[in-house]
Amino acid sequence: MDCPRCGTANPEAARFCHRCGDGLRGEGRTGRGGSFAIQSAENVTQFALISTIMPHTNRRVADTYRWALIVTAAAILGLVAFGLVPAAIVAGAVLVPITYLIYLYDVNLWEDAPVPLVVGLFVVTGILSVLVSLVFFRWAFLGEFAQFRGARVGGDGVSIPIDALLIFAVLLPIVAEVAKQIGPVFLAGRPQFDDMIDGLTFGIAAGTAYAAAETLVVFWPVITGDATIGSGLSLWTTVVLNLMLIKPLIYGTATGIAVAAYSGRGEGYDGFTPSYWANLAFAMGANVLYWLGNHLLSYAAFGELLGMLWGLGILAVLVIRARVLLHTALLEAALEDAAKEHPARGAGEMGWCPECEMPILSGALFCVACGESLRATTGPARRELRSAGGAS
Repeated sequence: MDCPRCGTANPEAARFCHRCGDGLRGEGRTGRGGSFAIQSAENVTQFALISTIMPHTNRRVADTYRWALIVTAAAILGLVAFGLVPAAIVAGAVLVPITYLIYLYDVNLWEDAPVPLVVGLFVVTGILSVLVSLVFFRWAFLGEFAQFRGARVGGDGVSIPIDALLIFAVLLPIVAEVAKQIGPVFLAGRPQFDDMIDGLTFGIAAGTAYAAAETLVVFWPVITGDATIGSGLSLWTTVVLNLMLIKPLIYGTATGIAVAAYSGRGEGYDGFTPSYWANLAFAMGANVLYWLGNHLLSYAAFGELLGMLWGLGILAVLVIRARVLLHTALLEAALEDAAKEHPARGAGEMGWCPECEMPILSGALFCVACGESLRATTGPARRELRSAGGAS
């Protein structure tokens, strides 16, 4: 059976082309029927967080990380219930970055990139976050920060400090996004890290590291006991949940989208193209909307809860945009690769699909059974396929 999209020969039983990933059963415009290239059991526009921020996982591994995050987050909220708010803030701030470090170590993507290189990205971004946060929250705008923070408490009436709002809900998110780009963009420009999935991964890592350091700086008086902890259990539960999950995931996904656009599709990185600047502006806009919404909603009843729901909506938009970006890039890059060469394959099964465990054809970029992209799998699995003559 020849693929109608790229012309590559496939086995008669194939459901997906092993070169370009297109569906061979006439489902939808592209033949895939909306099937996500990284996890084919999911839809492209599905709000599936783990498979988006951790693209090098199959369903079983993704479930492990999903439950690990849920159980750990519940334990951290338990600290709040026992009145251990400082401990909950520290643990919540580092939960997602540490989980992501474990993920990067677990999938072992880059043989020639030692662990210190990845840890270095977290450290450098964390240092930049501390410096930017100190400038805004301690040194240059201390008076405005007091107004910004104090206005959230309310009083006899609502008085929005416009200057403070512009500084901390508009200027700071933009400056922070620039700082978050430095480390991952540098790495994405290296020849061994020029894949779009690598760019997304580095961006998410940098964004979560930045969020953790910023949270520690902002809440340092609470952590050290210099500030009085009040306002009730329900408020602190919402605050910790927001800074533990919503904030780092928004920061990470927004930065990941921009760096992924810098990496581009196919071989080599695209660099500072109009696509990168557009996605960088999108990332900045998402951060600004997150902080503006959080602050303005704080004046309403149940403001912290409304702010968290607002952040969840922004995160959903970011996740879907990241999925569409990756999905399109994987299919287009595979189509370009197929256009360069049309090997007559249909025999020569080499290796097994990490997702569905069906045989993989020699030189395949996708599984013919489940449509999974073989570039979006763990480092050891990819190396095993390469050694067997499979995915490139």
